[in-house]
Amino acid sequence: MLVTRFGIVLAVVFLLPWLALIGLGGYWVWQHGWLYQGMGILSANMALVYGLLHWRSHSEKPLFVEPIEIQPNPDWPDKAQLAWQALKPLTERWQAESDVLTDSSKALKLTNDVLTLVARHFHADSKYPILEFPLPYLLKLIVLVCEDIQHDVLDKIPGSHAVRVGDLLRAKQAVDTLNKLRSAFDVGNWLFNWAGAALAKARSILIGKGLNTVTHEISQRLISAYINKLGYYAIQLYSGQLTLDDIVPTDRLTAASKQDMAESKAHKQSIEPLRLLVVGQVSSGKSSLINALFGEIKSAEGLLPTTAEITPYLLERDGLQQAIILDSAGYGGLMHDQAPEALMQEWTKVDVILMVCNAAQAARQVDTEQVNAIRRYFQEQCPNQALPVIIAVATHCDRLRPVREWNPPYNIHQPDNAKAHSIRQACEALAHDLSLSLDCIVPVCLASEKPAYNIEDGLMPLIYEHLNAAQRVRYLRCLRQQQSESYWRQWRKQALQAGQLIFKR
Repeated sequence: MLVTRFGIVLAVVFLLPWLALIGLGGYWVWQHGWLYQGMGILSANMALVYGLLHWRSHSEKPLFVEPIEIQPNPDWPDKAQLAWQALKPLTERWQAESDVLTDSSKALKLTNDVLTLVARHFHADSKYPILEFPLPYLLKLIVLVCEDIQHDVLDKIPGSHAVRVGDLLRAKQAVDTLNKLRSAFDVGNWLFNWAGAALAKARSILIGKGLNTVTHEISQRLISAYINKLGYYAIQLYSGQLTLDDIVPTDRLTAASKQDMAESKAHKQSIEPLRLLVVGQVSSGKSSLINALFGEIKSAEGLLPTTAEITPYLLERDGLQQAIILDSAGYGGLMHDQAPEALMQEWTKVDVILMVCNAAQAARQVDTEQVNAIRRYFQEQCPNQALPVIIAVATHCDRLRPVREWNPPYNIHQPDNAKAHSIRQACEALAHDLSLSLDCIVPVCLASEKPAYNIEDGLMPLIYEHLNAAQRVRYLRCLRQQQSESYWRQWRKQALQAGQLIFKR
């Protein structure tokens, strides 16, 4: 109780002179007729200070250092995208820590947390997921992280190239020494010049707070940059996308495309084309679809499957540059003995799958089994590759009720007649059976006695709409091919060097 009263008395003693000055100043302003002007100026200053503080508290713009923005690779598979999203809460947690950049134990723990989090996304079944990498890839990861952070620090932090680490340490020691000397000076200043000492203390608090804010923002920027850069390359490492060779996967033809182009008698091509696989039941209209895409007869049409395995065709269209259309044998009913195995081998070699389905046929169990088998295969056998873009082509729309009516075009998004309603219902049923979005279903008519319907206005625009996703699939597909070639090339190179060493000895 005594301490509380003493504190109140002490506060009154220190505040009373200030309150007296404020009162005398207000009286002087009133005496000279400036009371309203003074109150207006004071109110305006208070409003300005409040507005600046409010803007600063809600502004994402940095006070001193621009944020070091690091974006995920758009070509990553889905599992890698999930690992990148998991880095955000980790970054927020570590930004709240202090001395991360100066405490080696905290920096080491931060590195371990990032690598462990990413490794568990790709090697959850491993007892030590963080160790699931070859040594040369780890060394390349360290080099990449250091190079990127070096460039970011040079670009984003002014004067970083001129200030040495020793300078920072010496500056900190000098500031500590000055603070000790000033503390002794402050004691005497408070005794003989309390007003000046109070103003000096307020100024030092404001300056110290400003320096702390700047230091805090720099620390947060560097921690965020380190976590994101390390996480980025860790995802590359543990997902198997980091390559020892500096390559652009799509700049070279894969073995499958070389063979297909040779069979198609194509001109020499150095960039990997987009690969589209046409699948469907027997008599669903696959051959008719291929002919409609080319505008000429490319594939034989009939009631029996005519493609024993896979037949490639080179397709050149505006917006597609160069693409390979792969015709496959019909599944379900009568089919060739080698067709299922040949079809499965093509799943990982294509970027787009055009699944041709008869809209007038209700039995789609075989189509459902086929698309589920494709999804299951990529989930279990190819977790680090992207599932090809699947587009369902609903053929034989002219046979839907009313059967005798055929007066295209039909707007299935806002159907205004019985035929359009029937087409819409068939597309919705197909989307439900195949677990696809309605936007991935396109109705067409490929009857030989009628002009091809909705190829140029429906199917091709839909393919163009999914080009970015298809190019992502192509990138990952080519990356796996180049990595496989690099893997065996390194084995041959090391074996040759070992043989030369043994021969010399």
